[in-house]
Amino acid sequence: MEKLIELERDKTILVSSNIYNYDKPDKVYMPIDKEATILVGSNSEVKIGTPLYKTKKEVVTSPISGKVEGILKVRVINEERDSIVILNDFQEKKIIVPQVKINLKNINKDKLLKLLKLQFNIDLENKKEIVLNAIDDEVYVLTENFYLFWYYEGFLEILDKFAKIFEIQNITVAIKASSSENINKLLECLGMYPNIKLKILPNLYLIGKKKFLLDYLNLEEENTVVIKTSMLYDIYNLIKRNRQKSDKLITISGDAIKNPTIIKVKMGVKLKDALDNFLEYKSDDVIYIANGLMGGEVVDINNIIVTNNLDSLMVMRKKKERLEGKCLNCGACIDICPVGINPLLLSNKNYYLKVKDKCLRCGLCSYICPVYINFNKYLKGDRNE
Repeated sequence: MEKLIELERDKTILVSSNIYNYDKPDKVYMPIDKEATILVGSNSEVKIGTPLYKTKKEVVTSPISGKVEGILKVRVINEERDSIVILNDFQEKKIIVPQVKINLKNINKDKLLKLLKLQFNIDLENKKEIVLNAIDDEVYVLTENFYLFWYYEGFLEILDKFAKIFEIQNITVAIKASSSENINKLLECLGMYPNIKLKILPNLYLIGKKKFLLDYLNLEEENTVVIKTSMLYDIYNLIKRNRQKSDKLITISGDAIKNPTIIKVKMGVKLKDALDNFLEYKSDDVIYIANGLMGGEVVDINNIIVTNNLDSLMVMRKKKERLEGKCLNCGACIDICPVGINPLLLSNKNYYLKVKDKCLRCGLCSYICPVYINFNKYLKGDRNE
């Protein structure tokens, strides 16, 4: 844990605890995974929960009811993808899946085990611990934190049921020390759940990563299941409310806007459509960064679509670009790397191929560099052959 650090932050950037809802878009665009089998055609009528396509790992369903317009290429953070376009009829018609509709009071263990494995790749059989991870590592990002803030009662109910059904010995809710509102809420009600304990962690960057989190909690990976609050939200909706995944929370923050907040949006919406309805700017000259200042990347706001891998959007004032200097061989980037990589050697193709799966893409090497070397460029292909 000695390599994890607390990041500097602008304390004037405060995210509101009010959620802005954008749940009635005119259209949604559902990106199609590679090797997917499409299950609908043009002009098909769909409901919320209608299967759109399936892969070996999942079945993707419609977040709205309406009509399929066709397939169109859209931008998904860093790539273009074919997407199924659905026109909203605003009827909110839903598909009820009988085999998923579950009564938590008398749920069948085998049925629940199969559902969790199939839908969420979670196996609770023969586990000793569950960790609910409510940690957002990126500064100004509070998405996981606010899933817990808004849905903690349902989360505790379902975690308690999991513990009883699967005979889990301990459940830990892991949150950062800065999450004072969540700490106060949980302390008020955890007395009702003696098998659930609260663990308050320091405000260190990357402590929310599974490996570092388990190390800090002194837990063994083979005996522990770590569940992010965003995933537990989807589990709770499916099991308790019979709702397929149709929406998610996203942090909208940054020094270029007056009203940083959390938004709740339908999957597949154009994010700009949602932002145009509520965002107030401090500056006209801004950049948009998806998924955090440290590990994220600049995106074109005019095209970006809400998908599973979009958790936040930073709206930042454009600043004068700092020119890269010549490496000082100070070793700061090597010393700060949580997994022991030499960032300078990422420019070498052979070294990159050797460590690419080990690299966390956390951005700490660029953050610490005194001459502003952007090591991220090596991860995107700018390297020596």
